[in-house]
Amino acid sequence: MRVELQVGISVVAAAVLSGCVSTSEVLEMGKDTYSVSATADGMRSAASARQRAFEAGREMCTKQGKRFMLANESTSPTRMWIDTTVDVTFRCLNENDSEYVRPRIRQAPDVVIEDQKK
Repeated sequence: MRVELQVGISVVAAAVLSGCVSTSEVLEMGKDTYSVSATADGMRSAASARQRAFEAGREMCTKQGKRFMLANESTSPTRMWIDTTVDVTFRCLNENDSEYVRPRIRQAPDVVIEDQKK
């Protein structure tokens, strides 16, 4: 009985400590353009949230018989800096679409300076 109790406690502890990643529904933003968010709780890494968001995007495109193409990605801390949310904007394009090319992936600037003297 003691061993069974220890095993039970270990299983529950592992489940609690493993954390979770929640993913939003994929939202249509415009023609062939979609957005999805995934949030990893404090026990999971931002990479887990990123992977889930990309998987949701690829799944949406595959259902349409199209290919996933990243348009934009951002990561932000949420819930008192404990969780991490990854927002992914993507396009579902036919493989022969002229816009289905190698993406130019650049990190978005943290600061934007705007010249308002125009």
